Amino acid sequence: MLANQTLYVGCALSGEIYTINLSLITGELVYQDNTRLPSLDKPGGAMPLALSRDRTTLYAVSRGEPFFISAFDLDPQGSLSHLGNTLIDKNLAYLQTDIDDKYLLTASFIDHQVAVYPIQADRCVGSRTHCIEKIPNAHMLAMGPDNKTVLGTGLGEDIIYHWQWAPSQHDDHTLPPMHYIDRLKLATGTGPRHIAYHPNQSIAYVIGERNGTINAIGYDELGLRRLQMVDLPNQLEPFQAADIHITPDARFLYTSEKATSTLHLFDVQSDGRLTFVAQFPTENRPRGFAITSDGNYLVAAGQYSHHIASYRIDNETGNLNLISRLPVGKSPDWVAVL
Repeated sequence: MLANQTLYVGCALSGEIYTINLSLITGELVYQDNTRLPSLDKPGGAMPLALSRDRTTLYAVSRGEPFFISAFDLDPQGSLSHLGNTLIDKNLAYLQTDIDDKYLLTASFIDHQVAVYPIQADRCVGSRTHCIEKIPNAHMLAMGPDNKTVLGTGLGEDIIYHWQWAPSQHDDHTLPPMHYIDRLKLATGTGPRHIAYHPNQSIAYVIGERNGTINAIGYDELGLRRLQMVDLPNQLEPFQAADIHITPDARFLYTSEKATSTLHLFDVQSDGRLTFVAQFPTENRPRGFAITSDGNYLVAAGQYSHHIASYRIDNETGNLNLISRLPVGKSPDWVAVL
C-alpha cells in the first residue's frame, strides 16, 4: 500500500509547477519542489496539466508568452526533469493523453477549436495534425473510460460534441483519429465546461459554468441522450461553476464553484442519477481540484488564496473534512494526481 501520493499543481501567474506529497495515512500536504516552465517569458492564463497513461510523463501548457506545451519526465519519486517544449499557436484550455499515449487531445477556449497533437518517441509533442474549428469556446476534450468515446464541451453555444476515437493502426498521423457521431444541445445559458465520466456506466456528468447545473448524459455508438439535470444550491452571485470529479468507486461526485468558493457533494445512485447532499467552504476561487486514486482524499486549489487544501472524504457520507493547507505559487488552478 502506498504511503504517499504525489500531486502536481499548476500555478499560472508564477509560471510554476509545484510537486507536493500527500500522506495517504494522515492527509497532510508536504512541499517537495517547484519548477518554473522553461523558456516562459511572461506567465498568464491558467496552466492545464495532463499525466500520461503510463505515469512517466507530465505535460503542462503555457498560456502566457509564448504558447507552448512542456513535457517532463517523472522519476520514481515523482520529481520532474524537462524533456522539451513544443511551440504552439493556440491558447489551450485543456489537454489529455489518449489511451496509448500516442496523442494529446486538446481544447482551445479562445480559438474555438479542438485539436489533436501526436506524441513523439521522445515523449515531446509534435506538430498539430488534426483540428476541428467552430467549436464555440471549446473548454474540454476528453476520452471516456471505454477508450473510444470522446466528448467535447462548446461552452459558448451550450453544446456537447461526440466523436469516436479510431486512430490509424499503422501510426499514420495523416488520417483523422476522431470520427464525428453526434451533438447535444443543452439549455441556453448552461455553459458546459468540464466533464466527469462514470467509471462503470456510459454516463458523462457535465458541469454548467453559467447556470450551476450538472447534466448527466448517456452515450453509446449511436449518440447522446440527456438523462438528468440537477442544480447546485441557489446563490446571490452569478454562477462560476468550474470543475467536476467522481470518486473511483462512483459513490460520490464533487463540483467546485468559484464565485462562492465552495465545493458541492452529490450522491451517485446505482443507476447513475445524482442527489445533492451538502456544500462545503474551501480555498478562495477553487478553479481546479482532484481526488486521489484511493478515493480517500480531495485536494482543492485556490486561485486567489495561493494555497491548496486537502480534505478527507468520509467513507460513509462523502462529507469533506479539512486536514491540511499548504502555500504554493501564484494562482494555482490545476491539480494532477500521479
